[in-house]
Amino acid sequence: MKFKHLEVPQEIWKDKRIPKEAKLIYSYIYSKGTMRIVTDINVGEIQKVVNIKNKGLRNSLKILEELKYLIYKEYSNGMYSIALN
Repeated sequence: MKFKHLEVPQEIWKDKRIPKEAKLIYSYIYSKGTMRIVTDINVGEIQKVVNIKNKGLRNSLKILEELKYLIYKEYSNGMYSIALN
């Protein structure tokens, strides 16, 4: 799945503190979100967009959470509940 034009906030693309793979993960979550709350995102689903393992996904989500773009909770190994800010 390739994204060319995503309707995500432009400030995330300009933010130099966020790695490229974290930006792609955020854009996937943002485009999939219903009413700004996403449940049942797993590593396998994200791997279709970015070649990443669970530890890398967790680190990317942690960076995005620290910068107040989202809030996440890992409720099972590799399964995440995410709320966008």
